[in-house]
Amino acid sequence: MREAELVAAALAGDRAAWRALYLAHKDFVYRVAVRFLGHPDDARDLTQDVFAQLLAEPKRYRPTAQFRTWLYRVVANRCLNERAKVRNARRVDDASELRAIPDAGGTPEERLGRAQEQARVRAAIAGLPERQRLAVVLARFEELSYEEIAQALETTVSSVESLLFRGRENLARALAPD
Repeated sequence: MREAELVAAALAGDRAAWRALYLAHKDFVYRVAVRFLGHPDDARDLTQDVFAQLLAEPKRYRPTAQFRTWLYRVVANRCLNERAKVRNARRVDDASELRAIPDAGGTPEERLGRAQEQARVRAAIAGLPERQRLAVVLARFEELSYEEIAQALETTVSSVESLLFRGRENLARALAPD
């Protein structure tokens, strides 16, 4: 069944269609949430909340946009809202699941070096302003187009380009050797 058909069935109350949509998109929602929030437990909670809200209030989705595009926007807004709630409660955890480079083996020294570099990258991403961080996560890790990111952040493509430019500059500064 195509996604448009699944969405139509789900909106008509078909629980199996909701489950299929959940299974198709839960990993994306979780990845964005954990990379943005930095805490696996918070990301799992946010993922469940997003889909529970969709199931409880299906009329919030307007079929004028593709479901996936609409979901990007919901996830982006929820991440920003969640981060605002916990901003002062705790720092982003360096041990989060923000993994850019898988462990490719090698000597213990090489693995340690990669782990240290990954920690530096995670810390640099966590230190970005929120909208820059979300744009970088969606572009770099989720490989969304500028248009998809613009829709998710409810902004323009030129704003996304600016967010990514400034985010990359900030990352380069944070990761530059001392």
